[in-house]
Amino acid sequence: MNVVNRILVILLALLMLVAGGAVLLVALDVVEPAQLAPTAWFQDRLDPFTGLESATQAWTVGVCIALLLLGLVLLFFELKPSDKERWMTLKEDGLGRITVARDAIAALVNREAMQVPGVMEGRAKVEEDKGRLRIWERVSVDPGAQLPELTQAVQKRIKETVEYHLGRPVADVRVDAQLEPLEHSGRRVR
Repeated sequence: MNVVNRILVILLALLMLVAGGAVLLVALDVVEPAQLAPTAWFQDRLDPFTGLESATQAWTVGVCIALLLLGLVLLFFELKPSDKERWMTLKEDGLGRITVARDAIAALVNREAMQVPGVMEGRAKVEEDKGRLRIWERVSVDPGAQLPELTQAVQKRIKETVEYHLGRPVADVRVDAQLEPLEHSGRRVR
C-alpha cells in the first residue's frame, strides 16, 4: 500500500477511535457532550446520544465498541512493519519460495562498497521495483580520493555483486559520497 493510502487509513482509524469513544462515553452517561466537544458542531452531533432508552443504548454501545476495536486493529496493522518490507522473494516455484532479508542485502552492499579503496564506511537502502532492485548507498570516503572514479567503482562493484549473489537485475545504484563519517554508524573500516 502506498504512503497516501496508509496515511488515509491511519486517519480513518483515529477518527473511528475518537468518534466511537466520544459517542460511547456520552451514551453511557459518563460525560456530557459539552465536556467532550471542542466546538458546537461536534456537540450537536453528540447530543442525540444522551438519555437513550435501554435497547437503543445497548445497540449504540455495541456499535461503538465494534468501531473502537476495528479502529485499533486498523491502526495496529498500518503501524507495524510488514514482512513484505523486511523480506524479498528471490524465487517461487513448485519447490517453494526463497526469500532474503533486506537487511542482509544492505549488509552485502555495504561490505562490497567498503572493499573499494578509499571508502571508509557505507550505509545502504534497498528497494524492489517491478522485479528489479534499486540501491542507494551512502558512503564516507577518504578526503584524498578521486570521487568520480571511486563512486563509479562502487556502483559497478555493487551492481555486479548483487546480481551475481541474488540472481536479480539491478535497475540502478545511486551513490552519495561525503567526506565526514556517517552518523550513527557502528562500523568503521580502514
